[in-house]
Amino acid sequence: MYSMTLEVNQKCNLKCKYCYLGDKAGSVMTLDTAKKSVDLAFAQMDVHRDRKIWFDFIGGEALIDFPLLNEILLYIQDKNKDKQYHVKLSMTSNATLLNSEIIEWLVDNSFDLKVSIDGNKEVHDLNRITIHNRGSFDAILNNWQYIREFERKSGKYTQATNVISRNNYIHYGESVKFLVEQLGIKIVDTAIDLFVDWTEEELAVIGEEIYKVFAFYEQCAGENRAFGWSFIDEVFSSVQKRRKFYSCGAGIISLYVRTDGTFYPCHAYMVEEESLGSVHQGLNRSKINDLKNLNNIDNETCHRCDIYDICGAKSCIMQSLETNGNVNMPDPTLCYMQKFKTSFYYDNIDRLKKIVEGSHAYEHEL
Repeated sequence: MYSMTLEVNQKCNLKCKYCYLGDKAGSVMTLDTAKKSVDLAFAQMDVHRDRKIWFDFIGGEALIDFPLLNEILLYIQDKNKDKQYHVKLSMTSNATLLNSEIIEWLVDNSFDLKVSIDGNKEVHDLNRITIHNRGSFDAILNNWQYIREFERKSGKYTQATNVISRNNYIHYGESVKFLVEQLGIKIVDTAIDLFVDWTEEELAVIGEEIYKVFAFYEQCAGENRAFGWSFIDEVFSSVQKRRKFYSCGAGIISLYVRTDGTFYPCHAYMVEEESLGSVHQGLNRSKINDLKNLNNIDNETCHRCDIYDICGAKSCIMQSLETNGNVNMPDPTLCYMQKFKTSFYYDNIDRLKKIVEGSHAYEHEL
């Protein structure tokens, strides 16, 4: 599958403390830029055999420019009339702008929906605040009826994404439990804030919180109320030998397009020297070939590591550059978590297999 992320705008009605965009510029992608991006994605499909293409809409808060989203969608649909590719559509939202019209649009066009919510009101409002410095939890809960409407009409589960940050990591276990038990979330996707210089002591506490979630996850699976948890997928992935060093394929089988039409491998490191071209200049094939030809890093400590062959942290090049400015020095948090996940797998392999064999935890496309 070839995937393209379209940064529709850099506008938001929130100013989350850990937003990777930082101070948003207020820019909006023009329809012309969007069309040229879509054209490129379809052109790239000529070399992909599976005939699957994925467009992911993000912001800022993409729904601020809902009319533009619809114009882009109509263009995608028009482009696909002759191609008849399998087109997958998704978007991420803070849920504060959802209404019945938007829900009907999402359902009618078979979108997958991902909502940003960190946990209960106390935890969520620590970081996800409005431009007026107020918590956004109540606004999301007031719109929760639309999440339920989306799930009922689409037959799909909404994916909740929560972020582990320095001011909420000790609440991770209770946060996941709240999302699942109180809000009825069936898919929890967790990310660790990599802009934090985590200490090993803090990461060890995160590990303890993960074990709390695992106990809850196991309990729910045993009671026939299983939910999807991204950590479990990552654990199974952590022990698989990498077929390619640059295993994520960012910039090769996927592309991130900024509002101005500049191309990047992903959102982790967006500086001019790592640009892969633009809608105006086309793809920088030379830089993409450099990514394709990555097959190692020059780091003896990594090479001596027992899990080097299966490690994904060593090949997360953009995050290495963001953290250390050096492709040969993996992000220390990713390194720690890779080791943690691998150990977690072997320490709990029987329990994990029992859960997987006993139930198909969830069916989803995201």
